Amino acid sequence: MSRIQEISQRSKGQILERLKRAHKDSNFIHKPSIDPVEHIQRSGDVLEELKRKMIDNKYIVEECAKERLEEKINSIVADYGYTKMIYGESLGLDIDKIQAQEKVCFNKEIEELRQEVFHSEFSIVHARFGISSHGVALVHSSRAQPRMLSLAPTLCIMLLEKKNVVGSLAEALNLVKSENSVLPSNLLFIAGPSRTADIELITVFGVHGSQKVHLLLY
Repeated sequence: MSRIQEISQRSKGQILERLKRAHKDSNFIHKPSIDPVEHIQRSGDVLEELKRKMIDNKYIVEECAKERLEEKINSIVADYGYTKMIYGESLGLDIDKIQAQEKVCFNKEIEELRQEVFHSEFSIVHARFGISSHGVALVHSSRAQPRMLSLAPTLCIMLLEKKNVVGSLAEALNLVKSENSVLPSNLLFIAGPSRTADIELITVFGVHGSQKVHLLLY
């Protein structure tokens, strides 16, 4: 390391240390944030509200027993005729039961798997929470479940436990904070298939993400 680099590194450390000290307030009292959705009149329970709003957001929502997830996935994929699958290390399913000609585990850097990632036809991911107020799914991004899994393939199949359906974005975020001393590198709020519309108001799917999104509640 050169003399200039040493000085630069030391200066950076000093600046960061001063910033850490500067924001401390001994008189600060933490008050829980107000959830703007909490007191809104709700129609039905959160699970039914989630399903209704997700369908409005162009999700394809289905319920399935946990022990039949692989069977249900095979049925969905067969309907589309897809055979190329990509998945993360934390999937937790019996991969041998899933019927696909190509099965790629996304366990390397994107530079090493670029071809496989962008030419896979479907992916399977776990959603951590479903938010009924907006009809969206919260997905953690991590090394075990990389962000591109929900963006690159044409079809994304999301798995969500019914017990993890919550009422609002604030509730979901507070739960994420309570579960993680260090927040995940990315938190994705996914509102169905990627879509946009040009000036002629013609909807185009799959612009910055999957064209089709299935949600399996179990």
